[in-house]
Amino acid sequence: MEKKDLLKEELETYETNKANLIQTDLGKFVLIKGKEIISIFESEKDAINSGFEKFGNVSFLVKKIEQVEQTQNFTSNLIHIPQKQE
Repeated sequence: MEKKDLLKEELETYETNKANLIQTDLGKFVLIKGKEIISIFESEKDAINSGFEKFGNVSFLVKKIEQVEQTQNFTSNLIHIPQKQE
């Protein structure tokens, strides 16, 4: 998996469900793995902790539910992404 594809499915899941999430959970944090919304949390820390408990040290998305999104990037330094060999 290339770096640019990391969390692609999760981001698509967020975009697909964004309107409903804004109506019901604006300002909260959503935990998404693949095509599934796992849960909604009051704090980012709780969402991240739950993701690590459920999935371990793999990629998952925690995103604040906002009408106007602010660009933020975070990648855990614990996740190993194999490099493409040429």
